[in-house]
Amino acid sequence: MGTTLSFRIGLVMLAGFILLQLLLLIILQLPGRAIENATYGLPSPPALAQMVTAMEQAGPAGADRLASSYDGSLFTVRIERAAPRDYREVPPALAGLARAYRHAVADHNMVVDGGPGFAGVLMGDRARPWRFLVPIRLTIWLRDGRVLLLTGRPASGLRAYLARRSLLGFVGGALLLILLWLALRQTTRPLRRLTQAVHMLGQDLHAADVRAEGSRETRELALAFNGMKQRIAGLVEERTFILAGIAHDMRTYLTRLRLRTEFIVDPDQHRRAEQDLDQMSALLDDNLLFAGIDRGPPEPMRRIDLAALTRDLVDARIDADRIGVAPALPAMVEADPAGLERIFGNLADNGLRHAAHLDIAILREGDRVLWRFEDDGPGVPPEELGRLGQAYHRLEPSRNRMTGGAGLGLAIVRALAETMKGELTFDLPAGGGLRITVAFPAAPD
Repeated sequence: MGTTLSFRIGLVMLAGFILLQLLLLIILQLPGRAIENATYGLPSPPALAQMVTAMEQAGPAGADRLASSYDGSLFTVRIERAAPRDYREVPPALAGLARAYRHAVADHNMVVDGGPGFAGVLMGDRARPWRFLVPIRLTIWLRDGRVLLLTGRPASGLRAYLARRSLLGFVGGALLLILLWLALRQTTRPLRRLTQAVHMLGQDLHAADVRAEGSRETRELALAFNGMKQRIAGLVEERTFILAGIAHDMRTYLTRLRLRTEFIVDPDQHRRAEQDLDQMSALLDDNLLFAGIDRGPPEPMRRIDLAALTRDLVDARIDADRIGVAPALPAMVEADPAGLERIFGNLADNGLRHAAHLDIAILREGDRVLWRFEDDGPGVPPEELGRLGQAYHRLEPSRNRMTGGAGLGLAIVRALAETMKGELTFDLPAGGGLRITVAFPAAPD
């Protein structure tokens, strides 16, 4: 039984929070003396005065031992023979602290320098770990001629300890990120598969069902999607079955009407009746073809040279003298030959119905092959471009086959192109007319 998506995310966040708290607890447990009233990582002014007094009373050797014992905490203690030369000006934020230190050891010469500058105003006067990056230094001249240096930076041993703890924190954080990434990947994998199935739905209604996996919500969504896909496939099958039944019955009546036209004595009326029956039959064929395009998986694809196919189809037409084909190199596509022939026929008929001449070009654009049909007709209004290719939509509203038919020609072209992973676009050339482009993925070499 899978858990819900919210429970999984909550569990991951809880585990990450606990791990982060453990890492912080380990890192903050630092060894050494923690001076409660420390300022900028240094001892307080009274503690500094006691330290200097103890060193003076212990003598040179004792002072060295005391300096060694004091060293190792959050500040560094050294006794040098000469004062440093790289003094930095005391920032305004440290003026009060410098006066307090000088007042605490008024009987000694001392210098307070360094400090975080503008950052000190923002962070206040409490000792914090990031003060180690901008340490404050106290320089005190002892009576034996040597110089006591206190720097607000951890001693070398403590810095090594902090480095190890920081490395541990970094490794722990990296492991936490990896665990979070793995958890999210495992959680979202079923969603990615479901997304791919949704994209495939438009290409093949009979694709395999999505596997129900992952969280409870994801499994319920996959089951709902499978049920919806089955219902859509059933509706498409039912629609095609109804249309096929109607077409079968209509053809029966068309056959009877053809027989009765033989009794029409007037030759002109006989010819017109034959034309009407032919148009009715073609209309039935178009409707059946359009309804059955998405009925099932597309026909097996073959490698086809679109340029050679175009030349052959143009040569086979009786109106080939009205069609110009631009010279083109071989352009291989993976497509259904019958579907390409139907696309060519519909686009050529559409262009020559409204224009005197049609130009066809085959172009290579990156990883696509463009099949372009451009006529010199009157074109279409720009606001109608977006509606071209819709089923039963015609610019001329009548149903006269001589002026455009039932409005299924371009809709069939779009549907056939999509079954072959093609894309149909319309645009208006600068010189007038209409340009229709079918873009197919180029077949791999």
